[in-house]
Amino acid sequence: MDYYLHDDPRLPLAWAPWFSHEYITYFSVQSIDELMALPPVAVKPNPDFNNEKWPTGPKHIDLYKESYREYRNLSPLWSFAYNERNGEYSIDPPEHKTIEPWKILVIYSTEPDLHPDHDLYLHKNQKITGGSHGWRHMQFRALGRKFGIATESVRLNIDLARMAFRNSNDYWGWRYLSRATHYLADLGNPFHVHAVPSWFLIRNLFASKRLFQTVSAAHQGYEIYAERRFRVGFPAFKQALLQGAREAQADHLVMDDEISSYRHQAKKRLKPIFNFMLDQFGQELIDVFGQLDKNSHLDAAAQTNMCSKDAAKIIFRDPDLPALDFLDRITTEILFDVGRMLGILLQRFSPNKN
Repeated sequence: MDYYLHDDPRLPLAWAPWFSHEYITYFSVQSIDELMALPPVAVKPNPDFNNEKWPTGPKHIDLYKESYREYRNLSPLWSFAYNERNGEYSIDPPEHKTIEPWKILVIYSTEPDLHPDHDLYLHKNQKITGGSHGWRHMQFRALGRKFGIATESVRLNIDLARMAFRNSNDYWGWRYLSRATHYLADLGNPFHVHAVPSWFLIRNLFASKRLFQTVSAAHQGYEIYAERRFRVGFPAFKQALLQGAREAQADHLVMDDEISSYRHQAKKRLKPIFNFMLDQFGQELIDVFGQLDKNSHLDAAAQTNMCSKDAAKIIFRDPDLPALDFLDRITTEILFDVGRMLGILLQRFSPNKN
């Protein structure tokens, strides 16, 4: 069977539209036959491990997509809010429901982009990452300081997954692991491990509003581009993820040995992508993000999502824009590395390995 997530009949329309992290996890999981063959597990309540060490945002509620009511059909090309789907879901674990582990990995991989990491006070410097959400999803150095804890986010959720498996809660074992795939994929995104080229940071060091607005435009614009490519079925992205994940399994790599070079490789790709976004779309794209307020009570991620539709209209104004070939090539390289790291992670949880 050769599907492209959005045409996979095993996944109901109620769970759509699909976003980049779901595509990334879907293709990485597809590469591991042992995971795809695992039987369904019973849906269970969240064991709520380690709340003091890893607090959850006050607005977060665990939703259980296994119990759903389909009631709308949103456009996949013009849907930008992760919480707006084609179904409504239960806030209580549905009784007598089961689900295959690979589906858990896919459908909950966007969960960290909802409310678990929002509206928290985690560190005095979290404003630099746009709030607590960015603090957990990013990790970079600037002006001699480290900002963000994305690597810790990966490792903690792996630990939570192992605790759930040891406590016979396989459902939440896979669901915590799904969250880990999200943070691990974020570490392969150049904007999450470098944020801004040094030349631009120095030039705008005392123009914080312009800095925030421009970086947000380049970052969110790039993510909008990648998501649209996934949604239209761009084959190079699929093949890169599958190839990366398969090669990782064949090489028997260890995640802790690879994660530093993975981040470093992503960091090197930031400058050409950042420059491209400014050169190609310039002030017009930046102006879309003019409503952003670095002092807002909202996390930067929540604010930038509100600008996504207008940004997409600019980036994809010309569907045959030859310049996008550059983004296609460099993003394919990025996704190969992301698939490789997810392959390393997921094979550790294949049968007889956890």
